[in-house]
Amino acid sequence: KLHCKSLTPRSATITKENCRKSHIDKMLRSFALLVVGVIIQFRGTIAAAKIPRPSLSQSPEHKRVTEPLGYEILDEKVAYHRWRSIVQRSVRMPNGNLVDFDIVGQKAGAGASIVFAWNSKSKTCTLVKEYNPGCHKILAGLAAGLVEDDKHGDCFATAAEHELEEECHLSGENSEWHLLTNQPIAMDKYASTLIAPFLVLDPEHVENPKPLDDEEDIEIVRDVPIEEVVRMIREGEMNVIGSWASLLAIEKLRELGEIP
Repeated sequence: KLHCKSLTPRSATITKENCRKSHIDKMLRSFALLVVGVIIQFRGTIAAAKIPRPSLSQSPEHKRVTEPLGYEILDEKVAYHRWRSIVQRSVRMPNGNLVDFDIVGQKAGAGASIVFAWNSKSKTCTLVKEYNPGCHKILAGLAAGLVEDDKHGDCFATAAEHELEEECHLSGENSEWHLLTNQPIAMDKYASTLIAPFLVLDPEHVENPKPLDDEEDIEIVRDVPIEEVVRMIREGEMNVIGSWASLLAIEKLRELGEIP
């Protein structure tokens, strides 16, 4: 089971399996302990290089990121709250001007996760097509969803696994995962939601997946080559967040030697 820990500036935290205790002769104890220590360190280096199961959760550092010097929040209040929220925020600018901003937030939770699912045998990915109510269009995208307190705690990785199963009917439980940024990224200039993008290698098909949310109507599109993903991005057939996460995943796949 994936256990989330606080995000570090480097990447996801890897949890090691408990080591097996051995009966060691007293005369060889000190030497044996030295050997075991070297082996554990070596195995830890290999695991960190592969990043098989990233763990990512919200921490106070995520909310700070970089505190802007000279910008002072004087007041903020919730003007609207449902699935999304609008917060009216009053800010004193460095030049002394007072400015009111409308900030778009979310229902609850730490942010959102998005997942690029890759099949290393067919060299293709799995996308989704769904209705985007904002632009009133059906667009291609990736499995994605909010990190909800009641479902995922504050864990971006757990949310990623759940969304992958719900929207793509794939399980990443035994797969290799890669976190594509060092920390969750602000979704937009006027949005407070933080996005964590993931790449999962060779997730397995799920016969009885978790159900979709009531407002979701999703078509699963399998066996999509990278060239088609890039075409969709250029032609405006994928929204900005899905395009951004896809391009990060493509870059990572090149780094891993999955694609030229």
